Amino acid sequence: MNSTIKKIAASACAVFLALPAWSKGLGAFQTLKNSAAAYGISAEAASPVPKPVLVGFPASSPNVAPPLPNQFTIRERFFSLTDTFDLKAGNQKLGTLTEKFFSLTKSFLYDDSSGRCAAKARARFFSWGTRIDVANCQGQKIGSIKENVFKSLLKVYTVYSILDAHDREIAKSRKTEWISTDVVLRRKDGGLIAELRRPWLNVFVDKWTVRVQDARAVDSRLIVMIAAYKTSVDNDRRRAAAKGS
Repeated sequence: MNSTIKKIAASACAVFLALPAWSKGLGAFQTLKNSAAAYGISAEAASPVPKPVLVGFPASSPNVAPPLPNQFTIRERFFSLTDTFDLKAGNQKLGTLTEKFFSLTKSFLYDDSSGRCAAKARARFFSWGTRIDVANCQGQKIGSIKENVFKSLLKVYTVYSILDAHDREIAKSRKTEWISTDVVLRRKDGGLIAELRRPWLNVFVDKWTVRVQDARAVDSRLIVMIAAYKTSVDNDRRRAAAKGS
């Protein structure tokens, strides 16, 4: 049997395999099922429902950063008990960042597009300035984010340092927050790693646009946590100001 006939036979078998389960008990259909198996076609392979995978990227694993495109958004949810963010590229969901409800310090959980845990982050209870430790879901340290806030008469500056798992500085941002909030991460040699931008005017919720230039320089799980923590801290500051007024 030549390859063309084989393809036709295999396609016919696949059609019958997609029929309702009650039909599989009939002898004719069982024969076709056996024929399909001979050509390497299973009921799972013939299923019309695709598995949830990120188009164009390999599936993620609990020990590595979920695959992200070079540009995506991090959008705060309007209705949520705690600060929650959706990572998206167009209409494609990439993951979720959720603040833990019960925690001594501000903590976030990062789930990938399939709902699997990708990372956990927690602000240190005792530290000189704000320091956020990020680990995978097995508790292995990925790195840390150091936040330093500088205040002047007109504005507030925030500078971020990114440390690796051994507390070595691998990236740093310049001063941010003039009109919009722009976090520009650069390597020690000055090379651009990533840019996170939040416009000055946001309606009800924050939306960050993230552009990654050098995906190998910093684990993306550290980058996305910057946006989540920055918005969450700003929300706390606004709530405190509202109570005091």
